[in-house]
Amino acid sequence: MLTILQTLNGWAEGWLKVMGAFLWQSALLVAVAGLVAWWLRRASPVVRYWLWQIVAIKLLLMPFWSLAVPLPAWARRTPPSQTITPPESPPTDLADGPRRPLLPRPLPAPQREGADASPQGPSPGEFWAAISWQAWLLSAWLAVVVWQIIRVLRQRAWLARLLWQAVAAEGELAQLVVELAACVGLRRPPAAVCVGGDCPLFVCGLWRPRLVMPSALMSTLGPAERRQVILHELAHVKRRDLLWGWTAEIAQIVYFFHPLVWWAGYRLRLERELACDQLAMARSGHPPADYAQTLVQVVSHASRPAGVRAAAISSGTGGQAPAKGD
Repeated sequence: MLTILQTLNGWAEGWLKVMGAFLWQSALLVAVAGLVAWWLRRASPVVRYWLWQIVAIKLLLMPFWSLAVPLPAWARRTPPSQTITPPESPPTDLADGPRRPLLPRPLPAPQREGADASPQGPSPGEFWAAISWQAWLLSAWLAVVVWQIIRVLRQRAWLARLLWQAVAAEGELAQLVVELAACVGLRRPPAAVCVGGDCPLFVCGLWRPRLVMPSALMSTLGPAERRQVILHELAHVKRRDLLWGWTAEIAQIVYFFHPLVWWAGYRLRLERELACDQLAMARSGHPPADYAQTLVQVVSHASRPAGVRAAAISSGTGGQAPAKGD
């Protein structure tokens, strides 16, 4: 048991060194990215989005830069020229002299009668004292990461129950989705479904995207407003935000303790929504003032049920509001 604790303490010490290096390296990376994003503030939001996307990818890969990668077995072999051969001992002969007598084996230590021969394990006090503070910190970090993974799985289960009750869109609404998908350049339009209840408009699904449209929201929107909000969601599918959105989410799960990681994730989601707004305005043919009014109406409708937006990002989705879970 003590051997296992020593191994755990060694892992925790190495993990703490890696995280310590990650803290200052990631802070420097996010600070430089923030300055570059400020310098590109008048550029297209697509450029700033990919800037923060690269930052998210680097945050995920950064801890592996400081890990020592062992060489393969063939590279660790000693070259033949440097092999040291021990000198051969001269053969012994009886004529050279009598051999040295062999030493007798040491006798085992006498045991007291009634004593237990099996080694006793450490006491509870010694067990807890053998765990270093680095190991406790590693355990706490693992517990929070596991809790966040369970939270994401619960959100996915909630979203699956919502989609189970969905029905396929029909009539003019289904035809509108097909028409707008061709407008943004999608070869295959996502499956359009309608759900009851009060939830935001979003897309979900990595391999088979689905456009989820709440009946309550769609009934309050006019024809022009429907085109704008559907174009926004189809822009997420066109830009493959359903896949790329996982980089920042995984980084926030693993580095939940780092505030700059959360800030970088917020900037990435904000630029993602602005890029989709830009594409939707370019395809809708309406002035920015009308599009802004539509967004205000959709955001005010979607601000009530926050659980749907949180569940949406757990399946790789996009949403109208640039908040957590879009």
